[in-house]
Amino acid sequence: MQTIKTEIEISASPSKVWGIITDINKWHEWSPTINYSQGYASTGSTLSITMAGKDEGTDGPKYNPEIIKLDEPNYFHWRAHMMSSFIFTNDKIIELKETSTGTKVIHTETFKGILAPLFSGQMKKGVPPMLNSMNKALKKLAEQ
Repeated sequence: MQTIKTEIEISASPSKVWGIITDINKWHEWSPTINYSQGYASTGSTLSITMAGKDEGTDGPKYNPEIIKLDEPNYFHWRAHMMSSFIFTNDKIIELKETSTGTKVIHTETFKGILAPLFSGQMKKGVPPMLNSMNKALKKLAEQ
């Protein structure tokens, strides 16, 4: 299993950040990494996500993650599979921790399955900038 973790401090309350994170239908409006997002933030629900492509204005991979666990306003976890769980699984976990100045966001993605080692180098290089880009956009929106 490979884990990639990023963090950011946001000068907004966990409840405000949580409201943005759980409004899946608007992710594509503020996140530069997502072109399309649809679904409801409830445990067991399936979302529809289209990532942004490498070239501006193009679509990247499309997938349908399932929300595994929500613990308002602190923990958001989804899981997506490629073909089946033993081939490739991607988990996204967003944790919110209240701080004296707002919220610390811990944004983690894990990758496992038989194909994960083949893409390890590519993920180490490409995933952190994507997560950081999404984190910065979340910060900008939450601090407005």
